[in-house]
Amino acid sequence: MDDTNINRFLEIIRWAGVALAIFLAFLLTSDPVQMFNIFAIISVVFIAGCTALEGLFFSKSASEVSGYGAGGAYQRQSALHFTAIFLTMILVALLSYGFLAYLGIYMVLLIFLTLSALNHLFTGLKEKFVMNTLLRPLLVIFLWVVTLYFLFPALAVK
Repeated sequence: MDDTNINRFLEIIRWAGVALAIFLAFLLTSDPVQMFNIFAIISVVFIAGCTALEGLFFSKSASEVSGYGAGGAYQRQSALHFTAIFLTMILVALLSYGFLAYLGIYMVLLIFLTLSALNHLFTGLKEKFVMNTLLRPLLVIFLWVVTLYFLFPALAVK
């Protein structure tokens, strides 16, 4: 399997992880706070974890798939950012810090993904249109909808 196929596989795994998070949140509990916790932890682990792997080990092909130039120091810096989010969520989950900690980490990831999606869209419209130009913003909108679906009932309990 070449690096481009690995990048595409990691993209599928990222979003399959979000689907798994939604499924497990509904399967394991009916408590809104716990549902959000499950969703947030698993989503961050899959999204940030896969993105970190991709950026650290397959950055050149990830840049090509995204429509950007060859990976460089900034891409490695971004991969380290995702690694930090991933490791922080693992640590916070192991220490059972709870809803507000999970929410804080999750929102850092979601806001970063939103800004990144806007950057993809802007770059695609201005320079080079690739599938990710439109796909990333649509997936982030989907993620916001799912997040709000889990978050509002959890906040009502808190």
